[in-house]
Amino acid sequence: IEGGLETEGIEFSADGQHILVTNEEADTVTVHNIASGKLIKTIDVKPYGDRPRGIKVSPDGNTYVATLEYGNKFMVLDKDFNFVRTVPTGDTPYGISYDATGKYIYVANNKSKTLEMFDAVSYEKLKEVTTGNRCWHFSFTPDDKQILLACGKSQAVMVIDTETLEKTKE
Repeated sequence: IEGGLETEGIEFSADGQHILVTNEEADTVTVHNIASGKLIKTIDVKPYGDRPRGIKVSPDGNTYVATLEYGNKFMVLDKDFNFVRTVPTGDTPYGISYDATGKYIYVANNKSKTLEMFDAVSYEKLKEVTTGNRCWHFSFTPDDKQILLACGKSQAVMVIDTETLEKTKE
């Protein structure tokens, strides 16, 4: 499987048959068949923003979300990898994920130094918390109650409560 220029993020499809790849410099998201390696689809993100970074599938497998770093938004794709819409975010979004229930989408924004929480149906921004410098990657604790957010230039890992979106440790 060969992605485009400057591959950034990868995600498996809900059925396990495809892999989606964000190609930052190529401004594309590519979809490949895992078994054959064949390119199935190329999604040009330039009409919506540039530099796709993070990508995640919803827990129910019906949508995919991908951050567009220099578009200051994320894009939503349906289960068949078709563009649905974009959603505005803070400056230079990178990491993105659904919570385990699929009710919320979280986005880590580098330059605005925030972690945002969105409703996964209406895409309304519900909350945000101030973070540190270059907070790109995050993960949920096994109980889904906290987010561990890595902040590279701050040399810190922040612990954020998923319900209140408040920092509990730094």
